[in-house]
Amino acid sequence: MKTEFEKDILEQYDKFFISENPTEKDSLRNDIRKKLLDQNELTSENYQILGLVDYESEDWKNHSERILENFSKSVEKDESNFLARLYLAHIYHDIGNLDLALENYLKVNDKELKKFQLWRYVKLIEQIGYCKYKLGDETGGITLFEKVLEWYRKTEDEYELARPTELLECLPENHKIVVGIKKVENYLD
Repeated sequence: MKTEFEKDILEQYDKFFISENPTEKDSLRNDIRKKLLDQNELTSENYQILGLVDYESEDWKNHSERILENFSKSVEKDESNFLARLYLAHIYHDIGNLDLALENYLKVNDKELKKFQLWRYVKLIEQIGYCKYKLGDETGGITLFEKVLEWYRKTEDEYELARPTELLECLPENHKIVVGIKKVENYLD
């Protein structure tokens, strides 16, 4: 059961997430951060929200250390928080530390992620493949990209899965996996 404080923070975060007004977004970010940092003790979810409000900003790279710290604390507080682990991996991926990105992607509870959102699960497979491929294990990466292709083939709604950007970045246009993806996802041509 969520406390009134937790409900308030989540409500503010929802407003923050959907806002397209940069001024409003900055104000909500600052308000959320202040409210959370004024607490004596933070939960895993609190640290996750702190990481997200910084990550979802134009200048997130200026705060990457703080973001990493908040997602790391979120995972420390609750190892079962698969989204915090996933976001931690994303940050490492985005700053180019593919070794730590891969390490954290591999620790994401993929069964829970698959139940939560299929597109995130398939994207996780692709991101692990990307890291392996870029770190020199091209065979391992391609094996995972083949799994991604299979998911695209068996997922009926083309809008249900995310654009396979990492796969497309790694493989040449004439690779059988890219050709296969483009047959399923005709918007990629």
